[in-house]
Amino acid sequence: MNDKKIVENIVKEIAKSFSGAESTKNWTKETIWFDAAPYASVGAEKAKKVFDEAFDNLKSCNVTILDMRTFINENSALVCSVQKWDTVNKDVSVNPPFMMRQTDYLEKRNGEWKVLHEHTSAAQDWNGKIDE
Repeated sequence: MNDKKIVENIVKEIAKSFSGAESTKNWTKETIWFDAAPYASVGAEKAKKVFDEAFDNLKSCNVTILDMRTFINENSALVCSVQKWDTVNKDVSVNPPFMMRQTDYLEKRNGEWKVLHEHTSAAQDWNGKIDE
């Protein structure tokens, strides 16, 4: 599999995750995370707890990647995606869809791609289209 597909698959795996361990499995100890909520952290340990607390309130979280743009060279990659999050709470109430933007910066270390920075931001009342 080529590097572009590998980094895109990592982002797709993150989108499908439903636990802190799954969401951060390709992170490093120095990964910086800017969450859509007013929160930021370094490394996976604190982020895992935040992810798990959020997922604990949900019955399901289905993410559809509407657009993905990947910029890559030998050892670094930037993946920008537009996502729609459909969530159902534990009490089975359905939330309105969340339109989200996510940017992942990855670096190839010892032959493996690792996420060094992830930034997620909410984009309510937006159709998810990128003007070109």
